[in-house]
Amino acid sequence: MSSIQRSEWILTGATVAGVAALYLPCVQRAVPGGDSGELITAACELGVAHPPGYPLFTLLSRLALALLPSLSPAHAANLLSALMGAGASGALCYTVCR
Repeated sequence: MSSIQRSEWILTGATVAGVAALYLPCVQRAVPGGDSGELITAACELGVAHPPGYPLFTLLSRLALALLPSLSPAHAANLLSALMGAGASGALCYTVCR
């Protein structure tokens, strides 16, 4: 791995860590406004939310609920959203570096 590739990965990891450090302390433990209640309910019941349904989010939220049973469903889904936001920031950073 060249030094340029190494620095791209280091910058991407730092971006993910920085965004996660900002997002995670601010995660709501209850149901936020908007469509969140419907999406959390769909994840709990493995149902279909309003169109387009967000099937990937529903399945990943259900996985988060299974992996974090001590948390409320809303808190687990909101943690997932925060981590996915941090991952998206890292993907954007890596894309810009490339």
